[in-house]
This record gives sequence, structure tokens and C-alpha cells, in this order.
Amino acid sequence: MDNLAHTLAGAALAEAGLKQKTGLGLATLMIAANLPDVDALGLLFGENLAWRRGWTHGPLALLVLPVLLALAIVAFDRWQARRGSRPDTRLQVRFGWVLALAYIGILSHPLLDFLNTYGIRCLMPFSDRWFYGDALFIIDLWMWTALALGVWVARRRRRREQPHPSRPAVAALIAVTLYAGAMGAAGIAAEAMVTREVVARGLGPPEVVVASPVPINPFRRAIVFGTGDA
Repeated sequence: MDNLAHTLAGAALAEAGLKQKTGLGLATLMIAANLPDVDALGLLFGENLAWRRGWTHGPLALLVLPVLLALAIVAFDRWQARRGSRPDTRLQVRFGWVLALAYIGILSHPLLDFLNTYGIRCLMPFSDRWFYGDALFIIDLWMWTALALGVWVARRRRRREQPHPSRPAVAALIAVTLYAGAMGAAGIAAEAMVTREVVARGLGPPEVVVASPVPINPFRRAIVFGTGDA
């Protein structure tokens, strides 16, 4: 997904209660949720888009990057403390919780990337196979809206010291999960429908059918199918 979706997912996880576990919890989750896209720097060195969503989205990176991020977060907190610029209201930064949040945030990234048609090579460097969820368009307005509302209402309730301030963020995460599941199921149903139509028109069973989501309208799909020679 786009980086706004990743950032909102990290913020929603934080507002769901995780940011209360340690100082800089919100920053950790939001950075971790975007961290695998550090491979975009390869574009500056002549790599093309096909190079992306590989090494930094695979198991080795998902194990190592959270550790590096957690060390950087703790180092930043200590640096501010030495300079006398550390906010007095910041919770104690606990390395164990920072590391746990870094892993949670970074794992949200490949889960979201899997949902669209661009795909992800989540087994790199052991395999360069692409995996595709074909459930959501790469920029999904409804996901943005649900997560942004959840984060905004949760923060508002927390500022006003209302009870259960994390509930809106939790509800947003649940809603997005259900929405993504429904979109995935709808795509599978659309592909089955196309397969039946192709066979009914005498074109033979298709070798591949893809029902791609389109922008804004969750009730439409762009269909591509292959019959071997067309």
C-alpha cells in the first residue's frame, strides 16, 4: 500500500493502546510501519521499480530492521536526555517494549503490501516469487478514512480524558481488517464468475484470471484473463 496507509496503520496501532507501553511508542510504530520501504532509495542508484518489495520485505530484513530501529530509538532518547531536551512528559523508554513495537509495526507492512495487485516478494532472498492478494487498490480511500477517523477520535478522547480512549482506534483496525477480507472474498467470487463466463463462451478454461480492484469503487473490478494464446 502507499505510505500514508502504512503510517495511519502504525498510528492506529499506537492509539489502540500500544503507545502507552513505552516512551516514543507512537514514533516507533509509525517508523516501523514504513521501514521496509527504505528500498525506495535504490531508485536513486539506477534500480527500477521491479527491484522493490524484495530484500527489505523478506524474513531476514523483518528480523534485523526492528532491532536496528529499537537501538536507534533508545539512542535518540538518551541523546535528548544528555542535551537536556528530553520532554518531561515522555514515558520511560523501555528497550524491550520498543523492540516489540518495532516488530509489530514492521510486520504490518508486508501484510498490507500483500493486499494489492503490485505484489510482494516476502521470501527474499530465499525465493524471488511474487505473492499477490488482489484485494485492495494500492491507494485505498476507504482505508485512509477509517484509520484516520479512528486515530483522530482516539486522540480526541484521550485529550479530553474520556473513558476507553483506545476503542475508536481498535474499532478502525477491526473495520479495516473486515473490509480487506470482504474485498478479497469479492475478488475471488469475481474470478470464479469470469472463469464460468469464459468457459461458457467456448474459450476453454482460462489459465489465469485476475480481478483487480479499482480506485474508490469497491463494487467494481478490472478483469484480465489468459487462455494460453490470448
